[in-house]
Amino acid sequence: MQERLQKIISQAGLASRRHAEELITSGRVKVNGHIITKLGTKVDPDKDLVEVNGKKIALQKLVYLVMNKPRKYMTTRTDPERRKTVYDLIPANLKNVVWPVGRLDYYTEGLLILTNDGELTQLLTHPSKKHEKEYEVILDKELSEGRIEKIEGGMMIDGKKTAPSDIRTQGTTVYITIREGMNRQVRKMFGSLGYSVRNLKRIRIGKLRLNDLESGQYKFITKKDII
Repeated sequence: MQERLQKIISQAGLASRRHAEELITSGRVKVNGHIITKLGTKVDPDKDLVEVNGKKIALQKLVYLVMNKPRKYMTTRTDPERRKTVYDLIPANLKNVVWPVGRLDYYTEGLLILTNDGELTQLLTHPSKKHEKEYEVILDKELSEGRIEKIEGGMMIDGKKTAPSDIRTQGTTVYITIREGMNRQVRKMFGSLGYSVRNLKRIRIGKLRLNDLESGQYKFITKKDII
């Protein structure tokens, strides 16, 4: 399958898409021995030889995984405290290939995307894109109507006002949808209002849902499953 040359270079981890375009237009990229300066040129990663600054680049096929991250796992490749990480749950041949799209903290479980698609990572994590993320939150007590309105309208966290969010409740279980990714945002929102979060699980990113994927399990998906 053919892809745009600048996308292939970006996916190989050599440069951002914009920098890849600059490499092409400045004559520093060859395809099958020929200098390419035209943007939009397409190549086949399985057949064509691509060189950047005289060096062959390794063209990787894109991989997409969805995982149900368990509690007490780090969303990092390694941990100085030697705690378990999500990389302990995936095959050895993928451990140096994929990375997590965003993070879930140590005590948060649920939906985590891992991929080697840099373009998708930027799309899902850039603040301006406002992709929905839905969480199931179990609180120590029921959420009052006044608190619901305050959270939905936006509230101050770490000196910054959160964007409006959507909430539905079932007793002490709250389902909240946010469109940003401030550090530990959901825990801080409820904590600042006097509630203790007993369990936090991400159940959706955009149109991708966790559904019945068991804790600690993963499965291969496609980009169309995500966006």
